[in-house]
Amino acid sequence: MFTSVDSNRRTGERLSNENVPNPQLLDNSFINESKSSFASQFDKLLSKNDEYTKLQLTIFGITFIVSILIATLTGIILGFTFGLSVFIGSLAGIFYLRLLAKSVGKIGRESMGLSKLQLLIPVCLFIFASKLGSIEIFPAMIGFFLYKPSLIFYFSRS
Repeated sequence: MFTSVDSNRRTGERLSNENVPNPQLLDNSFINESKSSFASQFDKLLSKNDEYTKLQLTIFGITFIVSILIATLTGIILGFTFGLSVFIGSLAGIFYLRLLAKSVGKIGRESMGLSKLQLLIPVCLFIFASKLGSIEIFPAMIGFFLYKPSLIFYFSRS
């Protein structure tokens, strides 16, 4: 039911339904593969029974909850910009902690020492906070180190 127009003839002719692709028949294999790949990786992460993976997930969860609580409290008490800076710093701290845990997990199997990639995270956070006017440097650095109280809390409860 589509019409094609030839600019030279100025007349319209109808295309048959044979030339028009059916939307239900379009191949969405790339989307399905990416969804299944992400789902399988997530399932594989949660189905691991080793204690190190469970420890990582627990510490990340505690750090994220502490980050939300402290960022909310500082946002209410000291202002929105301060709270946002603390939260962005804490997200950078969680990412740093993830890279550190990944690097520690590879020791002995694939590498002999720690990677230096995770040291780039606080440097990038400092540069990002100094260049962007809406984020303050000091609260972002405080937020970056919020993973440390989470570690102290987790290991002190034993």
